[in-house]
Amino acid sequence: MSVLRRAETWEISESEEETDVETKPDSKLSDSGRTTTTEAEHHPSSNHKRKTPSATGSTSGQTSALAPPRPHGSVAASPARKRRTREEVEADRQRAGERKEERERQRAAKAREKEERRQEQQRRREAAEELRSVRPENCLKSLTVRIDPALLQQDGSDILLDSLAAFEWRFSIESQQLPHSITWTRDLPQVLVYLQLCKNISVVFLNGWQEVTNHVCAVTKALSKRPFKLLTERVELPFCVDGSWASGARVERDGSGLIQVWCKQIQQLNRVSPAVASTVTAAYPSPQLLLQAYQSLGSEEERKGLLAGLLVKSGGKERRLGPEMSARVYRCFTAQNPQLVLD
Repeated sequence: MSVLRRAETWEISESEEETDVETKPDSKLSDSGRTTTTEAEHHPSSNHKRKTPSATGSTSGQTSALAPPRPHGSVAASPARKRRTREEVEADRQRAGERKEERERQRAAKAREKEERRQEQQRRREAAEELRSVRPENCLKSLTVRIDPALLQQDGSDILLDSLAAFEWRFSIESQQLPHSITWTRDLPQVLVYLQLCKNISVVFLNGWQEVTNHVCAVTKALSKRPFKLLTERVELPFCVDGSWASGARVERDGSGLIQVWCKQIQQLNRVSPAVASTVTAAYPSPQLLLQAYQSLGSEEERKGLLAGLLVKSGGKERRLGPEMSARVYRCFTAQNPQLVLD
C-alpha cells in the first residue's frame, strides 16, 4: 500500500542554504538533486537508480564551480605592446649623448681649422706688407731729411731745398745737436740702417753747395735701398765668396788640383782678379814658397814690395802688379792681428 508523504520543512531549508552558497548554475543542479531525493522517498523501490544521477549531478556542479570564468566577448584580445627595460633606455640615452658629443667635437674641429686658416692668412698678409715696406720706393716715404737752419743761411742753399722738393722727399728744417749738419730719420721702431763711424758722426768736406746737394741726394737714395738689399742678401754663411769662380777645386791623390786651390785662396782678397792670382801662383806655386821668400828678405818694406812689378796678362794687355796689391797680400799671410783691415 502506497503512502504519500509531504517533505519536511527542515529538508527544504537545508537545501535552500546550500543553494545560497553555490553559484547560479549550481542552483539548478541543487534543485534537481532535491527533487530527485524527494521522489526517491516516495518510491523506495527505485532508490538505487535515483541516487546515481544525483551524485553525478552534484560532482558536475562542484566541477563547474571550480572552473575559471570565461573571458567576456567572443573576440580574442590583441597582444600588449612590449615595454623597454631600464637598461635599454639608459643605452639609448647614452648613444644619443655620444652622438651629441661627436657633433660638438666636429663643430669645434671645424672652428679650430677655420681659425688656423685665418691666422695663416694674417701672417702671410703681414709678411707681404713687410716686404713691400722695405722696397726702395716705399722706404723713401718713411725717410725724412732734417736740415739745421744755420746751414741754410749761406748763399746757394736754396738748391738743396729745390732738389728735395722736386723729388717729393720729406724734409724738415730744425735745429740739430751738431750745428750746420744734416740728419736722416725713419719712421720705424728700430733702426735698420746704420753707418759705422766714430761716435756716430759723419764728417764730409765738400766744396760748394752743388757737391752738398749731390751728396745729400746720394745718401738719401742709399738709405732707401739699404733695407731691401740686406733682406735679399741674407744668407746662412755671409763670409763665403760669391761668384761662379768661387766653387771648390778637386784635389787628387797625386796632388793635382792644389795649384787651383792656391789660386782661389788668393782671389778671396779684395780686388784680386783671376789674372792677378794666376800671376802670383805662377811666381810662387805654393804658400810655403811665398812665406820662405818673405822670410829671406831683411826689411819690412822689401817684404811689402816683393810682388810689386810682376807682369799681369789680361785680355791681351800687360800691366805690372802695383805696390798696394803686393802689400795687401803680405799683410794677409803674415799679420798676427785678426781685426786688422787689409785695405
